[in-house]
Amino acid sequence: MFLLDPTRAYYQRQIEAASGHPLRAVQRELDRLMAAGLLYRRDEGNRAYYQIDPDFPLYAELRALMLKTASSRERLRGIAASNAAVRLCFLSADGARALVVLGGAARPALDALPGIEIEMLTSDEFIEALRMNRAALDPYVRDGCDLLGRREDVIWRRIEEAGYTVRKGEGVP
Repeated sequence: MFLLDPTRAYYQRQIEAASGHPLRAVQRELDRLMAAGLLYRRDEGNRAYYQIDPDFPLYAELRALMLKTASSRERLRGIAASNAAVRLCFLSADGARALVVLGGAARPALDALPGIEIEMLTSDEFIEALRMNRAALDPYVRDGCDLLGRREDVIWRRIEEAGYTVRKGEGVP
């Protein structure tokens, strides 16, 4: 989870929900990863957030190894999560197509994923498609899943207003 989305911080309950492991096991592993120096902790109120330390000496090698051995779905999630232009990423139920919602007009190179056809829309195009009730979005937002879990993005209000309840992909907090 940390290597797939290295720019994001997670609190323990998010990690528990995404991993399916009991809270005590999550806490034990977080302690081990912090002791190794791979993660750091930031306290905010009564929550502790954990994030990967990109300055960890083996970070780049660990991430590259993880992405190399990951499924196409996990590689897409990892590539999309680390690209600043990407706001949201959805995968169709059959796993053959993905919809990437971009913050700007620049189109990042995400086409190096065998077996997944990528469609890209700017956030404005996506919001307009939601407004127009475009059925072409259904395979992603009705039947598919959210690969990034960035539910704090303002676009999620528009998705919910359009009547969609998008499930989170496996392992997505």
